[in-house]
Amino acid sequence: MEPALETILESLPERQHRSKLEPHRELIRELRRKGRTYREVAHLLHERIGLYVAHSTIHSFIKVRAKHRKRTQYELPPMELTPAQSSMRDHVAAFKAKPIEQQTKRARFVFRENEPLTLRSGGGAR
Repeated sequence: MEPALETILESLPERQHRSKLEPHRELIRELRRKGRTYREVAHLLHERIGLYVAHSTIHSFIKVRAKHRKRTQYELPPMELTPAQSSMRDHVAAFKAKPIEQQTKRARFVFRENEPLTLRSGGGAR
């Protein structure tokens, strides 16, 4: 790099953190590792450090800085059936294969054109 460019880079002041949470990054990380909720972390920061911050801000702070881990697909092994479960499965399959007897539904009312609707004798009982 050219000496003129190096002197420009060296003369630039250290950049300030954009987030007010950055100085407390390790504290927040440890609190979350110990199972504290975002609300609890916000309350502790307000109570102990005097830093008021919303719990949603802490969530966003952590989310932006989180290491994106590749999610591994876990697969369960095939289920082994016990003899009792196997016989139950066969019983259910046989029950499902059994034909359904359709019961005809008797009409409760009798309809005749140009006459009032009348109730069948016996009240339409099945």
